[in-house]
Amino acid sequence: MNKLASLLLASCISVGVIPHITLASEPTSHEQKAKRHQMKPFAHLEKRLLSDKAIRHLELTQTQQDKLKAVFATYKAQLEDLKEAYPSKPRQAFKSIIEADTFDKTQAQLLLEEHSPKKQAFMLTMLEARHAIHHILTDEQRSKIAKRKRKYMANMQHKRDN
Repeated sequence: MNKLASLLLASCISVGVIPHITLASEPTSHEQKAKRHQMKPFAHLEKRLLSDKAIRHLELTQTQQDKLKAVFATYKAQLEDLKEAYPSKPRQAFKSIIEADTFDKTQAQLLLEEHSPKKQAFMLTMLEARHAIHHILTDEQRSKIAKRKRKYMANMQHKRDN
């Protein structure tokens, strides 16, 4: 019986029913994607704008690079302050509403209203930062970024369709 079970397990792994990666300790691509989505705010934008490739492609001057670094530092600090100002995470409260026997609409609305100012402050900070970044870049650099974004979106649409 033990040989049969191990043979069945080996055949399932080789056929692909059970991915061999799930048995390994290395993170899967799904876990890596999830980790990327948990990046700090502005990390992806900072990485895209201040990478060596982006600096060469956009032909950023040293003053522009310094201004961008200052903007990222300033707004990162503001977002950290926001995070500390609203330390409570509503996940547990949302979970309790979902798992309750009956849906309490008023409690859900109160929870959403309580969480709303944080979200608004976060979005306002993000918009201010993007505005500052937008005005640091020249028109030509903005058009290069827009062109790359259109190309990326077209590739993503093509992948979704196939």
